[in-house]
Amino acid sequence: MERVDRSPDTPPNGRARLRKLAFAAFVLVYFLYFNRGALKVHFAPDDMMNLDYYYHVEPWRMLLHEFMIWAGYFRPMAAFFYLPIFYVWHLNPVPYEVFMLALMLANVYLVYRFARLLGCEAIVAGVAALIAAYHPGLMDLYYNTAFVYDVLCMFFYLAAFGYYLRLRPPDKKTPPLLTGRQTLAFLALYYCALNSKEMAVTLPVMMLVYEWIYRRPKWLYREPDRLSVRDLAQWLAGPGRVALAAALLNLPFIYGKFFGPEAMTKMPGYQPVFSMVRFLDYQNREKMNFLLRWPYTGWMALAVFWLVLLYLALRRPRPILVFCLIFMILTPVPIEFLEGRGGACLAIPLAVWAIFAATIFVDVARALAGFLAGEPGLRRVGRERLAVVAIAAGVLLMANEFRLYRESDVVPGMKALGQTTAEVIRQFKLTKPHVRPHSQVVFLNDPFQDWDMAFIGDLWFRDHTLHFVLQRKTPLTPDELARADYQFDYRDGKLVQVK
Repeated sequence: MERVDRSPDTPPNGRARLRKLAFAAFVLVYFLYFNRGALKVHFAPDDMMNLDYYYHVEPWRMLLHEFMIWAGYFRPMAAFFYLPIFYVWHLNPVPYEVFMLALMLANVYLVYRFARLLGCEAIVAGVAALIAAYHPGLMDLYYNTAFVYDVLCMFFYLAAFGYYLRLRPPDKKTPPLLTGRQTLAFLALYYCALNSKEMAVTLPVMMLVYEWIYRRPKWLYREPDRLSVRDLAQWLAGPGRVALAAALLNLPFIYGKFFGPEAMTKMPGYQPVFSMVRFLDYQNREKMNFLLRWPYTGWMALAVFWLVLLYLALRRPRPILVFCLIFMILTPVPIEFLEGRGGACLAIPLAVWAIFAATIFVDVARALAGFLAGEPGLRRVGRERLAVVAIAAGVLLMANEFRLYRESDVVPGMKALGQTTAEVIRQFKLTKPHVRPHSQVVFLNDPFQDWDMAFIGDLWFRDHTLHFVLQRKTPLTPDELARADYQFDYRDGKLVQVK
């Protein structure tokens, strides 16, 4: 078991509380320093499509979508993010980013809490929280509100799992099973995770993995000829019953995503291709996102990478590293065979990548401190103080590497994101066009490739009775154009009302 300096639920003394508050303030400053630029970015290209989708569903129907998981409706939980902000602040991107960052900051705390509940020391959990507070390989989690689905899913996933771990902590051999009320509370959090994004479906499996690793059933130690299906069934009906209840919740959810009236697998980009080429592409993309510098693309390099992680997990009997390794392997499965997935889609795996890396990092820092403590000039400093210095130096080196990567890659990319959308919205604000209800509105030209102009017009006028036509998408004849109520053109970067 990982050494624990204090139970996460034990009230700290005065000095410990002060250290905890000081570290929390440091994490907050660290988070704001790296993510302050998010308040200056524009709407992402997908934001207008996402927002317009939720805007067009009546509030009562959107609430109904939350409970109809067998129908396959598109991530209804995000409606509670987009719509309240839209009705108050309309098309101002700053409030969306503020709420997105607030959710991400909550996720940083949940990563810390998750690590503590799994048995990590406070210093390890703190380093993991810093890694989650800003990782440039997953920059869209902090700078791109179109990935709010991943942020929401990470929040509810870790909240649900953390709630379960608090009731069945790893340091108790036979903790009580969850009551009916506690099971319902867990399932409610898990339900919200499912409605946020499909990545959540792995939680029941990871709960069984947790129970298996931290409290391996006694019947496993019997002679092979004495093992029975009944033993497994009794274990599933006991420690595994909450995970089974969550898995049963998965069944209508998965059915909806594949066969429902709005099945996601019918949409371009959401059709899995089960091939080794797609698997290798994902694996390399994942390593580049998490490690930032991953120049290798072959099977041999990939095999060596996972063998190194396996060695690190098994070199000492520490369940947390084994759990994290299995978590790294299993949680990306829902996106592993989809095209081009990576980056912010790795929000849930980020939590355990951070915990695994923080655990190994602290091990190395302590080993280095032990070596230096034997040197004549450093003996008086002491091993513990040297370990603190080594950890602080490592954190500063990581922060500096992230800063350099942010300035060279993240900031330029985010500044370019959504500039056309921002300019079109600015033109609407300058011209302040008005149209009558039940009108047909035609955009003769626009600067987009897809339907964004119609989305922006729809969100600007906020009138469900209007009908929008993009001339370049669905061309009207001269007679049909003459009968249109309003015509707008986009010339030389300016919105012009023609009719």
